[in-house]
Amino acid sequence: MDVAKAFTYITEDERWVGKIGIGALISLLSFLILPAFLLTGYMVGVTRNVMNGVKRPLPEWEDLGTLFKDGISIVLASIVYTLPFWLLICIAFVSTIGFGGLSEMTEISDDAIAAGVFATYGLVGCLTLIFMLALFFISPAIVIQYVREGDLGACFRFGEVLTIARENLGDIVIAGLTPFAASFVLSLLFGVLNIIPCLGTIAAFLLSFAVAPLLSAVTGHLYGQIAGKIGGAPPEEKFAM
Repeated sequence: MDVAKAFTYITEDERWVGKIGIGALISLLSFLILPAFLLTGYMVGVTRNVMNGVKRPLPEWEDLGTLFKDGISIVLASIVYTLPFWLLICIAFVSTIGFGGLSEMTEISDDAIAAGVFATYGLVGCLTLIFMLALFFISPAIVIQYVREGDLGACFRFGEVLTIARENLGDIVIAGLTPFAASFVLSLLFGVLNIIPCLGTIAAFLLSFAVAPLLSAVTGHLYGQIAGKIGGAPPEEKFAM
């Protein structure tokens, strides 16, 4: 896993300022929801280009339809994988209502009811923590599976996704933690800029919108390295074989 390359390749593209600039503008409009799909799609595009060995992996912002399709596909797949989490939340909610009903219908003490509620939320909390940790490893595998197969349905072949996560555990940890570390460094930079009156604050505000496309580019490159290591010829090449 070449972490340094995931950063340096960006500036090796002679059009990187314009590409990241457009990404920053889209990030500025992400409150409209739809532009957020484009940023996710851009990350998928980087992953695909790195996997296929494209010399300049940063995609152009020309085929918005493909970027949107890729982005919404990953979001939909991720939602499906988070359904167990929402089920846990529903269980906790229903249990709370049930314990409330018991306090009115039986002679069980309020302390026992409270203990039951706390125990339920404690168990749900532990299970949620385990689930979120699993999702940390599965999320990159979803993107890699989608890019390798070029099909949303492939993301729901759970055995294949889990195999990708299991066999590339170390690389996925690096790919997951690197954007967090980069975000931390950038937050320190913005903190320093904010110390400078007016101009520094304005610069930090404007640069903050470039964070999302930059992290998408870095994350996509790391995912692409994993996909390339696994071996992922484009779908048309697979069929030709």
